[in-house]
Amino acid sequence: MWLFVAQDAQAAFNRGDYAAAIGLFEAANRRQPACTNSLYAGLAHYRLKQTSQALIAFRTAVACDPQLLAAHLAMAEAYAARGNDGEALAAYLRVLAIDGQHAVALRAAATLYLKTGQHREAQPLLEKLAPQADVLADLGAVYASNGDRPAAEEHFRRALTMDATYFPALTGLGNLLARAGEHEAALPLLRQAVRLRPRAFEAHYLLGALLNRLNQFTEARLELERAVQFGGAREPQIHYQLARAWGGLNRPAERKLALAAFSRLTQQEKENASAGRRAAQLIDEARQLLQAGDLAAAALKLEQARELLPGDSTLLFRLAGLHFDLERLDTAREYVQAAISITPTTWLYHYLLGLVEKSANRLPEAQASLELATRLSGAEAPVFNALGEVRLLQGARAAAQQAFEKACALAPNEESYRQNLAKAQAK
Repeated sequence: MWLFVAQDAQAAFNRGDYAAAIGLFEAANRRQPACTNSLYAGLAHYRLKQTSQALIAFRTAVACDPQLLAAHLAMAEAYAARGNDGEALAAYLRVLAIDGQHAVALRAAATLYLKTGQHREAQPLLEKLAPQADVLADLGAVYASNGDRPAAEEHFRRALTMDATYFPALTGLGNLLARAGEHEAALPLLRQAVRLRPRAFEAHYLLGALLNRLNQFTEARLELERAVQFGGAREPQIHYQLARAWGGLNRPAERKLALAAFSRLTQQEKENASAGRRAAQLIDEARQLLQAGDLAAAALKLEQARELLPGDSTLLFRLAGLHFDLERLDTAREYVQAAISITPTTWLYHYLLGLVEKSANRLPEAQASLELATRLSGAEAPVFNALGEVRLLQGARAAAQQAFEKACALAPNEESYRQNLAKAQAK
């Protein structure tokens, strides 16, 4: 029977009836668990734009088969789509741990490294890829960041040989030449970049800065104002170059306004960097207080850090754990649910939520969270033990026994698990 259910699920997926496919794949899994059922259920959720459910299904598939490359890749793409670059990068790296030559994962991981300025990490990935225009241009940017001008120029020029209209290679080479003082060689490259993408602020900025160096202040001012208009309003260097253009045009009032914007944005960047350093310091102070046994003071430090880093799921999880230890269950639930909303595939988050709900005597909710944690983790004895305790409290002795047996199999030396199993077995 299960085979027919699986076939029906695949047929529903293929014809685009994703809601039906989800139910059928889940039914097939209940009859005969298969890692690919979770994968396809996740893909169906993803097609329905149910990203969190999709990610959970992908993680379940990975817990079932850690070598299931398609599930790792699907998880990476889903995290990238929702803007969670750290989780996306981690998933792409897991793909590469399985297949070190996977072209999609190599390209995506390199792009994410470059996005965060980690050029050294991107370089070996890019060097494994076929020498296409986009790869060569990115390698040019890596070499430029390392100060290797000859290699950077070589790669930018090779990219343009393959595609004379490739925007990143035009701007990369144009910027490289301009910084080296080869203004006349850089100018046509940057003008071509502006023609190709008239609404890309980067090209207008680079062209405006070069025109400033050439004392062509009227055109420089126009290009830099376009850079502001097309998305560069929060880039300090654009306002600095605009101030230079206004100065060259002998317009002191406008120059003063541009310098004020430059100063304000530069200060904001410094404050953001300072906030990150301050948050790290607060987290370290919280760790020391925790080691000293002062949980309440540690929680206060982490609260201060959270105000500086409100979207950090790891920090939210740590706060939830502290509040749980302090028996502040409502606050713990709030924080761990916030962490789950950011990173729904981390089994520890669902495990903690299950413990919170168990302590609050919300047993159905605790069971749901712990069962999900077992699917996401694959083989974590504490999760199965906690699930067994919840099932025992609900009077489901046989189901509790199964969970305790799994916990004992995973951690045979843990006395408390054996005691729980004996309790479940007792009539």
